[in-house]
Order: sequence, then structure tokens, then C-alpha cells
Amino acid sequence: MPTAEPFAALGKGNGFNRCLRIGTVSGDEIINPPTFEQVVGSYWNFHSASFSEAKFEPGNEPMDLICNGSAAMGGDDDRSTGPPSESFSVSNSSPGIFYVDGGDEIYYEHGISFKYITYEGIDGGFKLTSVDYTSTVASTTVDPVPYSCIVLRTSTYGGGSYSIGKLATQKTVDVSSVDIGDLPFVKTVVQDFSQTTFDDPVGSGNAVCATASFLSETSEIPSLTLWDY
Repeated sequence: MPTAEPFAALGKGNGFNRCLRIGTVSGDEIINPPTFEQVVGSYWNFHSASFSEAKFEPGNEPMDLICNGSAAMGGDDDRSTGPPSESFSVSNSSPGIFYVDGGDEIYYEHGISFKYITYEGIDGGFKLTSVDYTSTVASTTVDPVPYSCIVLRTSTYGGGSYSIGKLATQKTVDVSSVDIGDLPFVKTVVQDFSQTTFDDPVGSGNAVCATASFLSETSEIPSLTLWDY
């Protein structure tokens, strides 16, 4: 670990030099939360983070945060066009506080995150996989979608309709707890598939439902380095 010059700071009386952002969540969204001490340590002592070729090292010492609370904030990303296309990103932002269901129970969130996205357009559709490493709160905006295959139809001027093909879709969501650099994270993997197959000839109904397949998540592992004293 890199060694920082020791310092003392009065702060805001909350372990930080700023008031933290506040949010409210439901209890089932809280996963692998860091302790207060871990969040204070990750805020003051963030040195660098990397995910594949995405690398962020702000170049400040911890004492620089006394006068500039955003000195260690920022990020980096690395993208390739593929196919499949891939992107890696790292980010360090301000920590926060969450109350559960508006009650008095408090959880802390560090501001460090990592993200991976891979995308490939296929004949009649796409495949997309995203991997997010965040803190404390699992996303509730993404739900799994079981495999389905529906008949696509188009209307005629006479008020009737006929089939033109079939649309197959599926989405998987996996949420787990992981540690990076001894700091707890929530890992969310979303794999998405959509593909349309067409009748030949149109209206015959002979289109075959596509079999769902997914792009794999990356084998790259995020890394995090904190200052030591």
C-alpha cells in the first residue's frame, strides 16, 4: 500500500468534512453494507482503482481533502468496439447515508463503483450483459424476465391480421456480495437477450423461436488501493 503523510482534521463531527447525502430504501435492498469505519476510511484514504484498462488515480494525498472535499472524486473508462463491444469504468464519488423505510435504522454507502458492459447485435436482436459493483443498495429497477416467445402479427386493411415472425426474450439478474480490497460491494449481473425470427413466407407461421443465449461476464477483476500510514 502507498504511505500517506499523517494529518488531523476536525471535520463536521461526523467523521467526514461534509454533510453526507441521504436516501431512504426498503430493508430488502440492503446487501453487504460497509461499517461506518470502512466508509470513513475509504473516503479519506482512496488512492486508486482499476478495472481492466480503466484506471483512476486522482494523485491527491488524504490531507488534501481537508480543503478540497472532492480532490479524490472522479473516474475513468475504457471502451472497445468489438464485436462484441466492451466497456469498463471506475468511479469514486461522495459517500451517503440510507434510512430503511423512513425509520431510524442507518446504513452507510461508500462512493466507489465499477461497471462492465458488453453488447453484441445479432440477426434480429441483441445480447447485452452488464456487471455493476456498487455499495450497500441493490438495484430494484432491474427485474428478471423469464424466457418467452410471442407471435408477431401485423394488421390488414380489412381488419384482420397475419403473423410475420416470433420474438424471443429473456433476462437474468444475479445479485451477490463481494469484497474488493477488503471493502464490501454489491455485485449485480444482468444478462439480456432478444431475437426476432421471421416467417418464410410471411404469414406462414413457420418462424422458429430463437434459443436464448447470453454474453459472458468478464473474467477481469476490479482492484482497489487505499492509502496507509
